[in-house]
Amino acid sequence: MLTRRRQLAAKIEAEEGVEETLANEDAKLLIENPVVDVDPPLHERNPVGSSFSKVGDIPGKRASRLTFSLRLRGSGAPTTDPEWFKLLKACGWQVTALHSISIGVITSGPFLHGETITGGTSGATGRVVMETADGTVILYFVVLSGTFQDTETISGETSGASTTSTSDPQEAGKELRPLSAAGLVPSLSMATYEDGLKKLLKGARGKVKFNFKIGEPVVLDFDFSGAYKSISDVSLLSSVAHETTKPPVFLNASLSIESLQAKISELEIDWANVLGIRDDVNDPGGVFSYIISDRKPVGSFNPEMVNVSSHDFFGKWFAGEEMVLRFMVGEASGNKFLFYAPKTQYSKVADEDREGIATARTSFSLNGTLEPGDDELAILCL
Repeated sequence: MLTRRRQLAAKIEAEEGVEETLANEDAKLLIENPVVDVDPPLHERNPVGSSFSKVGDIPGKRASRLTFSLRLRGSGAPTTDPEWFKLLKACGWQVTALHSISIGVITSGPFLHGETITGGTSGATGRVVMETADGTVILYFVVLSGTFQDTETISGETSGASTTSTSDPQEAGKELRPLSAAGLVPSLSMATYEDGLKKLLKGARGKVKFNFKIGEPVVLDFDFSGAYKSISDVSLLSSVAHETTKPPVFLNASLSIESLQAKISELEIDWANVLGIRDDVNDPGGVFSYIISDRKPVGSFNPEMVNVSSHDFFGKWFAGEEMVLRFMVGEASGNKFLFYAPKTQYSKVADEDREGIATARTSFSLNGTLEPGDDELAILCL
């Protein structure tokens, strides 16, 4: 069997822990290095007798793990979900339609990320995506109710900011953001097809790590856990219509942390979910599914060191200051992504050298709010 002849199929389960039938339309993902690991505990038996000879161990419940990577890429159309969105949903993310509206001067601003806005004429409401200050001519939001309209006053419920719309709203793409309601996070049936061998999991949920390196496509490392279902002889799927959009590279990113236009060569965001196993004595393998029970998103980057007057890395670390981190990946419509973390907090700053240039190897946590919450990171797919 050849390791290059492999496919991955994944499908959201209509009922958690109940295996879905997988087909070629579920295998459009362009993935790399898929590995399935089945590791049932072996319960040792050591009865006494006339010799030191051992008797066989007893295998226990069968949990499985599936790891693989893929390159960040859009579908080619801002309002169309790429295939990998289903993976992110099973990692505790939600996908929402994103809208934009042109605006004039903002008074008493800025509009705050996550706050509710209301149209003075239409009565429409929305949730602001990204802090938006005066001088910005586009306001991004998610519709809560109604439809905003041209030339009406838009007011912020929390900030007290106001502006006048100068256009009707437009569909802008999709917003990805975390989801804490465990009952709304879907589970997946997943299988690798390995040149004649099919390894199947059900009830799978996972975690993801985003890896950014200058001049390279962004790599998403997925780590799923699920219930072992079967390993069987099955041929590779045929006539799989893979998506063709090329992954954008990490350049021209307009990256900033607070007001610093940081010069970095790499960045990492680790969406560190806590996965809990759901035992099921009625299941042949003893596992019903995995559930996301918590998360602690963290990251790191390596900006060039600057003077305290430009950006006080150590002072902000010691003060526990929370800052806005934002950057872009890609430039073409339907294949670009804006990452926005409103409460980035340094957790470690260390000296490092990059080809003779002093850098600040910096670890950080991505914080949010208790109410409304689920706002540590927003990814705008534009």
